[in-house]
Amino acid sequence: MTSCLLAVTACSTSGPPTPSQAPTEADVVAWTDKVCGAVDGTVKALSDEPAIDMTDEARLKAGLADWLGTRSAAAGRSIEDLKALEDGPHPKARELVTAAEDGLGQVKALLDDTSSKLDSSSDATGVVSAFTEMVTKSAEMENAGVRVQRKFDETGLADAARQAGNCQSLRTSASSAPPS
Repeated sequence: MTSCLLAVTACSTSGPPTPSQAPTEADVVAWTDKVCGAVDGTVKALSDEPAIDMTDEARLKAGLADWLGTRSAAAGRSIEDLKALEDGPHPKARELVTAAEDGLGQVKALLDDTSSKLDSSSDATGVVSAFTEMVTKSAEMENAGVRVQRKFDETGLADAARQAGNCQSLRTSASSAPPS
């Protein structure tokens, strides 16, 4: 009986499990930097304007389609990058990331909707109309960004964002974006 108890004891854990180490402020800042870096990819992609050639209908449509497709792909990559960050080192990590994913999802949906309208347009007027409609909805994109910024404050991550380089870059990119 004693040898049986020894065998069971030898195969069990050597003591109580050690609790995982609490994340440090540096961990939270590093994670926040990654969140901002993921969002910044889309912000940078949207910061330039498409080359518009009004003299050739086919080139106009192709140029805008390429611009929209590239920006939509950037938003998709940002959303995927954010998914990997949902379980961050802060109790409200998922809340912040979900807000960023939702905001980028709105941007992507607007780009994809415009692309679809562009594809179905049969002349330059339809192409310009589809793109103009997107530009008039640019306030929706800006509002999505404002909601994400507000979420930094609501989740208690504003201090970490102020320390994270990618967040500073994001603020600079957003404030120097071309007017709509």
